[in-house]
Amino acid sequence: MAVYRFKVSFEDDESIIREIEIKSTQTFEDFHNTIQTSISFDSAHPASFFVSGETWRRGKEIVFLHKKHSSGLKGTWMHETKIATFVEDPHQRFIYEFDPDGGNWILLAELMKIIPDASVTYPRVNKSVGAAPAQYKVTSPDEIPPVEEEEDEVAVIDDSEDTYVHPEAEAHIDIAEEAEVMPRRIIKEAAADISEDEAIEEATEDDDGMLDEEDESAEQHEEDFS
Repeated sequence: MAVYRFKVSFEDDESIIREIEIKSTQTFEDFHNTIQTSISFDSAHPASFFVSGETWRRGKEIVFLHKKHSSGLKGTWMHETKIATFVEDPHQRFIYEFDPDGGNWILLAELMKIIPDASVTYPRVNKSVGAAPAQYKVTSPDEIPPVEEEEDEVAVIDDSEDTYVHPEAEAHIDIAEEAEVMPRRIIKEAAADISEDEAIEEATEDDDGMLDEEDESAEQHEEDFS
């Protein structure tokens, strides 16, 4: 039974390499799981293989299904498709895409050699070069930019020309003015009362003076006759 040895590398970093050996009768899902394990990913997102060639163009898509009930669905599924089905060239190529809506990881798989079956468990990682990037980027506190607090602007209102007076304020002003006027009125009335009393007192004194003078005149008149 033939065994395929594939060289698998990241599209954006070809220095990270995994050599994976897999039997021709094993499925693309076996291939998918081995790639995930070799780069320490969690296989929790959509994934696909695309049949490709020398120019790395995408051809037939082979899709990974988390649930293996493909009845009624149209497509080519990894768990149903053997590797040998699409190996048509001694250097057959596949594009492997993982988590297209998230990390959008792209790896390139190229057939390097067809070897005889050995007494080992397949699929397996024959060679590993370079540390794979972390699947999920963890942001440390030092990488979080500080949030600049915006100072609230205080609006200064120029009311020097504002002549509007609230009705309630007008009522208070009127009351205050009345309160100021009332003492003046009381003082004036009191002064008028005092003047009137003085006038009466002066008239009384005048009357008393006149009576005294009349009495003195009468006494003098009596003396003259006597």
